[in-house]
Amino acid sequence: MKIPTHIPGRAQRSLLALLLFLSPLVSFSQTNINGIVNTYRQVVEIIPAKACVRVNNISGINVNTKILLVQMKGATISTANNATYGDTSSTNEAGLYEAGTICYIIGDSVFLFHNLANTYNTATGKVQLVQFAEYNSARVVDTLKAAAWNEANGTGGVIALYADQDIILNAPVYADSLGYSGGDYYSNSGTCNIVQTAGTGYVYNITATSSQNGAYKGEGIATVSSTQSAAKGAPANGGGGGNNHNNSGGGGANLTAGGNGGGNSSSGPVGCNTANNWGRGGKALSSWGGTKIFMGGGGGAGHANNGSTAYNYGGNGGGIIFIWANNIIGNGYTISADGGDGGASQSDGAGGGGAGGTIIMHVTNYTGTLTVQANGGSGGLSDDGGVGGRCFGGGGGGSGGIVYYTGAVPAVTTSVSAGAAGGEIGRDPGCNAAVSAAAGGSGSISSSYTFTRSFSAAGYCSLLLPSKLVYFKAALINKDVVLDWLIQNPELVKNFTLEKRNDDGEWVMVSIVEAVASKETYSATDHAVHPGENYYRLKVTEKTTAVYYSAVRRIYIDLTQNDFTIYPNPAQQSVQLFRKEATPAVVLLTDMSGKIILEKRIWNQRERLELPGVVPGIYLLRINQSVKKLVIH
Repeated sequence: MKIPTHIPGRAQRSLLALLLFLSPLVSFSQTNINGIVNTYRQVVEIIPAKACVRVNNISGINVNTKILLVQMKGATISTANNATYGDTSSTNEAGLYEAGTICYIIGDSVFLFHNLANTYNTATGKVQLVQFAEYNSARVVDTLKAAAWNEANGTGGVIALYADQDIILNAPVYADSLGYSGGDYYSNSGTCNIVQTAGTGYVYNITATSSQNGAYKGEGIATVSSTQSAAKGAPANGGGGGNNHNNSGGGGANLTAGGNGGGNSSSGPVGCNTANNWGRGGKALSSWGGTKIFMGGGGGAGHANNGSTAYNYGGNGGGIIFIWANNIIGNGYTISADGGDGGASQSDGAGGGGAGGTIIMHVTNYTGTLTVQANGGSGGLSDDGGVGGRCFGGGGGGSGGIVYYTGAVPAVTTSVSAGAAGGEIGRDPGCNAAVSAAAGGSGSISSSYTFTRSFSAAGYCSLLLPSKLVYFKAALINKDVVLDWLIQNPELVKNFTLEKRNDDGEWVMVSIVEAVASKETYSATDHAVHPGENYYRLKVTEKTTAVYYSAVRRIYIDLTQNDFTIYPNPAQQSVQLFRKEATPAVVLLTDMSGKIILEKRIWNQRERLELPGVVPGIYLLRINQSVKKLVIH
């Protein structure tokens, strides 16, 4: 990078020093991201003894990257055509998940560093492998979203995002309506000749010409055959469809139940006014102590026969979001996995809302304004149009989802609201008493959550790959430098040598730390810290005598009395600078690549620094020899 010639000589020297300072900080580079950043693969077989996951397509999967295994389906439900329909006798492996790291790829086989924490069923459970999108620091510049759930191949509906440093939101992270599917619109017969139990069943084959008595059900964690795809029974956390005639669909569920759909309260012919035929709300699932996660269940569709619109569909459920970062800068944006609203109706049954999904926030620090939500979708509005004697209730609301924080609940806005019941308008006053829809259940917010991952080293993988240094960090604590690191496959390592660069530019040993086969995290302290620049690196010596080094970490001890304080930090339009002495100095504001954003000469102990037009992000502010990170949102 060339130093601009118009900068004064002292500023040139300051900039040169800053560029030298930045040289070891390449890990702070930011990547602009948007759209679909994850890759999804169908798991065709799992070989636990080798921590091996076979996938349908290996393209785009990389070694040393984090992955998420999730079983999307597989629950066993009652299929009896009565009130027990859809009751879950066992969730089996549905909802089980874990995070892992890829150590090797051979053919269609992905080997993991650690043994699997769970047992999965790839034959019936639709297990998918989602590769985390990994960055040092990432800036979301346009909506970041999940690929829509695809029931046919069992993939999609999940966002898995990792940043070693910061995630900066300049746009939302979005998994709304990308979970389990709501019931589709279907134009049923216009007849209304219900005889005895013909239109009162809990399950139908909607395509059978002899019976068009129920709308499509919403989807959930159970696989439902096409012959049982319709009518009011709720399949696990999916909402039931409305029955003939013009009853509305039930809302989808997550860990709380969806709301029942509205019913027919017409005062016309008896055949069109049958009680108890609204779509049932999806059934609440158990998280099994947080070890299972689910997308929101889809809402059931409303029974429709007018054929004039296609609005009676059930809303899709919300997807799954896993955010893993040191710091997230909200900038007023939203991370959401909301359920979709049910479709409205015109003199027909309306659709039920989809349930909110699941969000896991494994974040150390939260900066700025942020909203995290997994709300249920509202039931569809039923418009009776003032038709004489014909009145139909709205769709049931979807339940709220679940937000897990691995630490305390942070000072951000968190919402897991229930989806509202669909309303009814245009009622004929001569109708019978209204059979109103119900709202879904409210979701939940959980703190101190521990997400599932294995720490048991996979013996087979250790035969394939060397160890991996996950991180190496340096921090000034009091007058000492504390260095921490994490290693994967520590059983392959002989020892670690902590090295420091001397004044002649040579690397000298500070200490040697012996590796322990069962220990992944290590720490060492340098008590001989000197003023000015202190550079450190870690030498990893494996048992095979192979050697590799960490990235260099820098700690600077201020040589002057001109240390300063920034307030506020994070900032918006301006900051106040407080110094120990009133001496002439040059202030330089640069981005993380070293580009100068702003330069100003100051004289006073207290100075105001205006920041007009500076885009949100992370910057470096330098006064003389002191450099501090400034967050602008």
